[in-house]
Amino acid sequence: MIEIDGHRVFNPAYLWYLESDARDEWQKPEQVTAALGLKRGDSIADIGAGGGYFTEKFSRKVGQDGHVYATDVQDVLIARLKNRVAEQDLRNVTVIKAEFESPMLSAGSVDIAFFCSVYKEIDGRIEYMRKVRQALKRGGRVAIIEFDKEREVAGPEFRDRMSDEQVTAELIEAGFYLKERFDFLPREYFLVFGIAGEE
Repeated sequence: MIEIDGHRVFNPAYLWYLESDARDEWQKPEQVTAALGLKRGDSIADIGAGGGYFTEKFSRKVGQDGHVYATDVQDVLIARLKNRVAEQDLRNVTVIKAEFESPMLSAGSVDIAFFCSVYKEIDGRIEYMRKVRQALKRGGRVAIIEFDKEREVAGPEFRDRMSDEQVTAELIEAGFYLKERFDFLPREYFLVFGIAGEE
């Protein structure tokens, strides 16, 4: 992690690790996508998309009738995202320079807001997630994948990890409810939330 304007964020120097083929073994992107029920025509926001590891996979899954909003707060990662979109001809992807306090998504624009090892980096998370809730369509969901604080596995420093209980409590306060939990990832927990009142 590095610090930018008082915010602790991912160190881009380690992007090579997140882009390596070895990541597929423990990140299980095909299973993650299947668990999300992502289908052609869906709209998904890859928040804190980094180098676009999931963005590219989501793009191919939702097809030209769907859309992916790939957001990040770091200029170096925005540049990497734009390069990937151009190189892979991902015409259904929009790259967005987000703010630390806001995902910069239009109201009612996405079916799923996806966070992979990003949620812990957000300051003022409850207010931020309320903004995410406004960006969701009716029936929309939030998916959060984070490194487990209880597992002795490679990943972020333990002081930077969050328990699933804390994440769940914060999402409930922000106006969500825990809809599903998946336990197939060897290093992380995977939680999916729905909008409170739409149970």
